[in-house]
Amino acid sequence: MIAGLWGLCLALSALVSAANVDLVDPIETIFAGIRFNGDDARVVLMVQAAIFMAMAVGVFLHRRWGLLLALCYMAEVVMSHLAFVIAYLPMRPEWENVRAVASQGPMLVLITLYLWIRACDLIFDLHPAEARQRTTSDASHRNAVRANSRTGDIAAIAD
Repeated sequence: MIAGLWGLCLALSALVSAANVDLVDPIETIFAGIRFNGDDARVVLMVQAAIFMAMAVGVFLHRRWGLLLALCYMAEVVMSHLAFVIAYLPMRPEWENVRAVASQGPMLVLITLYLWIRACDLIFDLHPAEARQRTTSDASHRNAVRANSRTGDIAAIAD
């Protein structure tokens, strides 16, 4: 739901600035490590809004592609921040922007890793219900191991 609302905010910020309202003009955004200004930034914001809306729809409908899209987008954001820092670090007037973007890096990496950990099984496990089914219960398995253990190994009869 938050991704959908953020997509709506991005679209509105691009459209409001296109209506010659001085609320957010001059508009500026960064995508794939490249800074965009003016009309180019509006197009980039609309593309980002579409990506966020697609993520929201995919996750809301419980589709794997929604999680995969979210994971790919977060990986792109991390790489974009890294590319921006590397590209603008030699430019002294941009050091304040570089410092701001670099300070966001660790949190973006943590969010991406969290998304990867939470979504990895859901995205790449083709048959989660079949893989988790057990043919025997734990209690019957323990009883069978105890019955077949001739020497009475502690490892064989331990719970």
